[in-house]
Amino acid sequence: MTEMKKNNKPPSGYEAVKRLARERTKWLPIVEACLEEEKQTNGDFAGAWVLEAAKKRGIQWFPNLRVLVSYGILQVKDRSRSGRRAYYTMLDPEGVQKALQEINQNQ
Repeated sequence: MTEMKKNNKPPSGYEAVKRLARERTKWLPIVEACLEEEKQTNGDFAGAWVLEAAKKRGIQWFPNLRVLVSYGILQVKDRSRSGRRAYYTMLDPEGVQKALQEINQNQ
């Protein structure tokens, strides 16, 4: 059961990234790409834009960002192009950044 289902509030970005690091380590570069897009756009960003940022980190493809939504790192804000493009926002960018910094220091 996810943290959100237990107490009806999303986990902090910090907690969510730490959990993701334990359970799905390969997603961390994608979280970094999301954080980069969050900073550049000050909010809403498309999954396609994250893919372009992830390619700079050696990730050539990922299916979508639903995994990060399920962990409480991202939230779907809007859909366009007949529902084929989703726009996301990061719920706690400061917490995400802090967790990523700690994880990178410990590697």
